[in-house]
Amino acid sequence: MTCDEAQELITALVDQELRDPERSAVENHLGQCSNCRRVEEEERAVKREIRAAGDRLRAPLHLRNRILSDQRIFSEKRRPGRVWPNYIWPGVHLRRPALAIAALLVLALPALYLFNQTSQPVAYTALESYVVFHKGNLPVIRANSAEEIKDHLARAVDERFEPMGYDLSAMNLRPVAGAVREWAGRKVLVAIYQGEGGFLLCYTFLASDSDPPPHAARFFDADKKMNFYAFSRGGVNAVLHREGDLTCILVSEMSMEDLLALARSKAKVH
Repeated sequence: MTCDEAQELITALVDQELRDPERSAVENHLGQCSNCRRVEEEERAVKREIRAAGDRLRAPLHLRNRILSDQRIFSEKRRPGRVWPNYIWPGVHLRRPALAIAALLVLALPALYLFNQTSQPVAYTALESYVVFHKGNLPVIRANSAEEIKDHLARAVDERFEPMGYDLSAMNLRPVAGAVREWAGRKVLVAIYQGEGGFLLCYTFLASDSDPPPHAARFFDADKKMNFYAFSRGGVNAVLHREGDLTCILVSEMSMEDLLALARSKAKVH
């Protein structure tokens, strides 16, 4: 089993949804591959954080009260002759499904709230991924040349697209590794550059009109007739632009001015 095949199945393994022989194959691979073990550990850490956050969340009090006081679900009128079990489970039999639905809503609201909180544009996920990389928790693919990194990343997406191949030698940045991530069902290729000033990560994925984050600053390049979107979080800066069918995000701790100038100079008109 290859690393790509194993990483496609790690989520199912963590969720205990894999059966033999796939489960045994993945576990054997993890016993031999430190990179994939880091991916598994990262996946388990994410699951723990989600469960912990879910335990802390509660549906807002006013919303719970609104559901519980709804006359269509919980009738306050008691009918004559009702025996004690009916006070515990109010309403006639036809109303009980509505009560069950209401109870499920009360229980599910925290999970729905958590989902809405954690769902975000892929651009912000790139910023978070940069932080994960800086902590040494992003599994990477080492290679001897930029072409080798490019070929490996392209094969990971069946050569449907390639990572943006920028020559950043003028900035004293050279490609040293790559990574493949999947966010919200979208494959993302990451080219990692290193230089004296630190790292720069270039994220490439199939474009969507919803890729630019809603609060980003937009800059229009009249010469290239192209929009550039600048945004940042926690001291990490990013610039997003679109080239044909692909979206590119450059992420670095260099100044926003320098990063924007770099993105504009390297962007190619299609």
